[in-house]
Parts: sequence; structure tokens; C-alpha cells
Amino acid sequence: MNNVSNDSNMNSTSTKTSKAGRPAKNLKLILNKSFTLKDLQTLNPDVKAVTIRAAVLRGLSNGKYTKLPRNVQTGRKGKPANIFINSKVYKANLANLAKSKAVVTVTAEVVTETVTA
Repeated sequence: MNNVSNDSNMNSTSTKTSKAGRPAKNLKLILNKSFTLKDLQTLNPDVKAVTIRAAVLRGLSNGKYTKLPRNVQTGRKGKPANIFINSKVYKANLANLAKSKAVVTVTAEVVTETVTA
């Protein structure tokens, strides 16, 4: 599982707790807004991209992150970048969006005029 602790920047650290294999790396993760893998790579320059991708995939599988149904063009050749967001933030944004949508019913009246010449 991931150890999550909040600091003033709303970032968290993710560490793998298994005993076998390589020692766990501390990752700075973005919790308060959407992010791409490239954003996490710039935030964690000393961690390899494979490790960052594995941490995000672990978060997707256990429900910590949600993959948004849109993507961002990277400006280079290759596939566009996927956008991820913290699941709690995503659900809160959806709830706020549902509250802000107001249903307006408009009734149209038909006015007919008769003109006599």
C-alpha cells in the first residue's frame, strides 16, 4: 500500500512496502489537481520514469487515482499524454458540478395575430 502524508503543498509521498526487491523510493505526488506522468517526472527528477509509472498504475488499481477520459497533446511524435487525478478530488469536482447545474424550464407562448385589411 502507499503511505500518504499531506504537507503544505498538498503533495504526498508514495512508497512500496514490499520486502523483496529494490528499496522503496519516496515520490512526491500531486493530490490537489490533475497531472500527467511528465508532471511527476519534473517533480521527481531523481526517480526513473518506470518507477513513477509503476506508482501511478498501483494507484489506479487500488482506486487512489482516476484516469480522466481526455488526454493532452505532448507536441512531439508519439501518443498523447494521459491525465490522472486523485479520486477524492475528482468525485468532489463532480459533486460540485452537479450542484452548480441549474435546471431551467422555459415555456414558450404562441401568439397569433389576425390582420384585417
